[in-house]
Amino acid sequence: MADCARWFKAGLALLCIIGAAESKRVVKCPSGCSCSKENIICVGTSQIPRTIPSESNSLSIVNGSIAEISEGMFALMPSLQLLLLNSNSLSTIKDDAFSGKSVVGCKSFLIDAHVFIIVTQLFGGSHIFKFNEQQNKFIKFQTVEVVNISKPNDMEVFQMDGDWYFLIVDSSKAGLSTLYKWADQPERNETGFYSYQFLHEWFRDTDAELVEVDGKLYLILASRSQSPVIYLWNKGTLTFVVHSEIQNVDDVVSVKAFQVESDLFLALACYIGDSKVVKWVNKQFTEILALPSRGAMILQPFAFSDRHYLALGSDYSFTQIYLWDNETKTFHKFKDVYVQSPRSFTVVTTDRRSFIFSSSLKGKSLVFEHIFVDLSL
Repeated sequence: MADCARWFKAGLALLCIIGAAESKRVVKCPSGCSCSKENIICVGTSQIPRTIPSESNSLSIVNGSIAEISEGMFALMPSLQLLLLNSNSLSTIKDDAFSGKSVVGCKSFLIDAHVFIIVTQLFGGSHIFKFNEQQNKFIKFQTVEVVNISKPNDMEVFQMDGDWYFLIVDSSKAGLSTLYKWADQPERNETGFYSYQFLHEWFRDTDAELVEVDGKLYLILASRSQSPVIYLWNKGTLTFVVHSEIQNVDDVVSVKAFQVESDLFLALACYIGDSKVVKWVNKQFTEILALPSRGAMILQPFAFSDRHYLALGSDYSFTQIYLWDNETKTFHKFKDVYVQSPRSFTVVTTDRRSFIFSSSLKGKSLVFEHIFVDLSL
């Protein structure tokens, strides 16, 4: 604890400096409706509001005379999660009435000096875009075959043995987490990513992470319905084979790898029960820390210089920041910050300043600045 206390005395701080997603336009409560912070209730209305306040996620329209829901009716309500239309006169729901943004993954990569972006969506398929220098924009390059994908939840892009791959993690019971491989065979009209290997099915996979240990590549696949599975890349068959499991960890929603000095760790966020930090010891991952974390959706490691942190983000409480103690070789509680339903934490460093961006599912995305204040004088 001495090392941790030393940083406390020095006044290391994370300061919120801006609400990154703050809207410039203030949307008022719809006419004829009553609004609370997150809920809107409209009684006896004949039409659906076109816009709602950005913080609202529940819309109830009851005892009205609404007969039709037209195309794109809710396109201007990106925060809407619950819709109730009890006791109306609905007779028609047009195609694409409930379509909206459904991107779950977006990754960029470089192949032969060409810039590509892969976009994975819940609806509308997954697509690859290629940057066109003449038009100075990204244009659609390929629509990825997703026959066995039902509900993508994560996507990872990586290179192994000189070849490019990307993995779509499927979180439904009916889908298959699928590994795709880049092929460049113009004579066969095959240039792009094509399905290469199907991983296990029926397990509601949530996240994946590729790590390299002792010259070997391992893929950790997290799941809501079983312990995380570790796959080993077989250089003979050029496929992933099941290696082992991470025991005594259930309902994992995210997995993040990080290193402190030469040691490899995984941060496993669990929605129910304790989130875990595990360490690679004797060719297996061993638990070193359990963090109470009801409702956790992310356990994100990040570092500024030689200071290592964990951000435990929950849907039901403050985000808890933990700081690595070099003497005890573990993390200790550092401070709490408020982010509503955080989903990611990303470090951005300039020449003189360091920031961490936190995205929010229900509220404003926030930017925190990492500041070191010397209080020794």
